[in-house]
Amino acid sequence: MSRLIVLSNRVKIPDSSPMAGGLAVALQDVLMGKSVVWMGWNSKIVDTLDDCSFACDSYKLSGSKHIALIDDDTQQADTTITYMTTALTTEQYQQFYCGFANNVLWPLMHEQTDLIQQAPEDYAGYQAVNALFARQLKKILRPDDVIWVHDYHFLSLAYHCRQLGITNRIGLFLHIPFVSLACWKQLDKSPELIEHLAHYDVLGTQTQRDKTNCLAVLQHYLQDRFLEHNYLRASLMNASCRAHHAFNAPKSLAAQLMLRLDHCLQHRLTINAYPIGINVARIQNQVLDLSLKSAKHAQRKDNIKPASQQIIAVDRIDYSKGLPERFSAYRAFLQQYPMYQNQLKLLQVACPSRLDLPVYKQLHDDVRQVVNDINQQFSVNEDTLDAFMANEGESNTAKAHWEAITYSEKVLDHQTLMTTFWQSDVGWVNSLKDGMNLVAKEYIAAQNPDNPGVLVLSCYAGAAEQMQAAVIVDPHQPSSIMQGLKTALEMPLVERKRRYQILLKGLQQDNLHVWQQDFLDDLYDNKSYHTNSEYPDSIQMSDS
Repeated sequence: MSRLIVLSNRVKIPDSSPMAGGLAVALQDVLMGKSVVWMGWNSKIVDTLDDCSFACDSYKLSGSKHIALIDDDTQQADTTITYMTTALTTEQYQQFYCGFANNVLWPLMHEQTDLIQQAPEDYAGYQAVNALFARQLKKILRPDDVIWVHDYHFLSLAYHCRQLGITNRIGLFLHIPFVSLACWKQLDKSPELIEHLAHYDVLGTQTQRDKTNCLAVLQHYLQDRFLEHNYLRASLMNASCRAHHAFNAPKSLAAQLMLRLDHCLQHRLTINAYPIGINVARIQNQVLDLSLKSAKHAQRKDNIKPASQQIIAVDRIDYSKGLPERFSAYRAFLQQYPMYQNQLKLLQVACPSRLDLPVYKQLHDDVRQVVNDINQQFSVNEDTLDAFMANEGESNTAKAHWEAITYSEKVLDHQTLMTTFWQSDVGWVNSLKDGMNLVAKEYIAAQNPDNPGVLVLSCYAGAAEQMQAAVIVDPHQPSSIMQGLKTALEMPLVERKRRYQILLKGLQQDNLHVWQQDFLDDLYDNKSYHTNSEYPDSIQMSDS
């Protein structure tokens, strides 16, 4: 039986701790019902390491304990996932993870090229870890296994696999953006890395823009290796997918490149956008009790937003998330619209990240400081507080102690987070650059259909390509953010419902199951393709 081998930088072995990050949640959901080996780093750092250091643990996950990915009554089979994890040495952690992955590739892919710190030893360490995982794969692979690699930590994995004689199909899905050629030209090792990428069988991006960038970059660096290049389109969705969805919308145009590589004189590479979705049914189930309670009390209160409103923002503390820009615009908003003071609260859940890197430590300190400054700026002095309480009475004590920003660095479990989304009037995603941003999608899925909140979404988040019914803002323009917030906070119920219904329908159609199915169909080479005559038969080669 063919196994699916999943490789990601971090592996979340089931336990009682919260799952940090959308990737861990998404992968655990899509692996249900398959024969799976999940390989990656266990987050431990040790002094020494060898190729025999991979630990193996098997967990049986019951499908009955997981909500179906699609809106039907299908029960998923029990699944045994074998987790193969390894620690990293201090040197590997510094060179592979901190060094090349997060001091070079991450800023590169988020168009922060001024933050790139290139060091030969870091690149060597990155290649060494990619080769380490390739050797481990070589030990366990069966002829019909397929390998699904996740994210920028393993751009070179397929190359090292081919060097070892591995012929299994290997696909890479990038959860982060794929930037333009102009950015790639600023990286010394770009020619070699792009050649390594060509050894995959499938390259997946989040958005059409990312796919276009990927094609242009490959075209530039691999000109002498191109044999044939066509735009192709899947003829039909597969039967199982059609059975669960009442739509047969045209899928993204795939590009198939025929390349001459050292391991194969005619290597076929498929490149396409596979926008990651979410498990809508799972989230709706998590807030079901709240929805039932709301419906029970609907006759006793109007379904309109109260005077006091809450905005929620959930981010890792990362320079790509636009936190300083958010706080600056929020401060200006409260100044320009003082009627929202003592009425509006921003709940910021901010998870510290990569604090071993100086740029992240500085950002973490700056975020804390600006939150404190804003809360101090809009705090009520003692004389004003006494006068306020005398006029308003004891019942308004909470309003008198209002904080502009409620700040938390606690990682919330998924259900608690979805409940908080349900209770919030506005969800605010302010990314300067994002692959997708699942927070935007989860916020909509968690809303009360009878009284939904409004999503304020950065135009630079990958999700904006699919979620145009959100209030779209430019995080680099404070006036755009302020107008977006005002629109969201004042939006009538009928308009909130209209936008919510559009967004929810899109989430249900392009859900987590569809993402998984589309990518794996290409990885298993199950799709029937034909050249689309309405589009150019070839990718125009550039002279640049």
